[in-house]
Amino acid sequence: MIEFHDLADVSGEQIHDWLDAIANNLRPADYDEIKATNPLLTIGDPDPLLVLTMSVMNSLDAWVITDDGEAIAVYGVGPSDEAGSGIVWMLGTPGMERPRAKIAIGRETYAVITRWHGRWPRLFNHVDARNSMSIFWLFRAGFEIEDVDLTHGRESRPFYLISSIQEGPIHL
Repeated sequence: MIEFHDLADVSGEQIHDWLDAIANNLRPADYDEIKATNPLLTIGDPDPLLVLTMSVMNSLDAWVITDDGEAIAVYGVGPSDEAGSGIVWMLGTPGMERPRAKIAIGRETYAVITRWHGRWPRLFNHVDARNSMSIFWLFRAGFEIEDVDLTHGRESRPFYLISSIQEGPIHL
């Protein structure tokens, strides 16, 4: 069974265990994306557990998705330096690509994006052009390419600035 866990309601030990499991089995496209942008490259390849932990700590709303108890993804949103904008993110394991996981994530996405738009009119992030699953998920969630940066991050790779803008009142 696919379950969504609000990390605000979970013990620190459980969060660490889930993040560790995800970090040790990160999807190659997600690892490549954090490697391409990670500011710590000067001291070697990024530590996925550190990146996931920092992402959760910088988020105002963060969740873990499990499949029969196995942590398969973590996602969240945090504040941006840009007024009225929130930075959305999701990283996971190959388990999030299972058909039942894709269906559950797709169903949950609309409610999550709607909730986040209740706080931030603009949601965005930079996505590695190689990360086709993330791009597809964001397009399905109503995000659009706002800009293209052909030399983004430490590896100077093509990244899309993808955003969703909610104007006017939000109807639930």
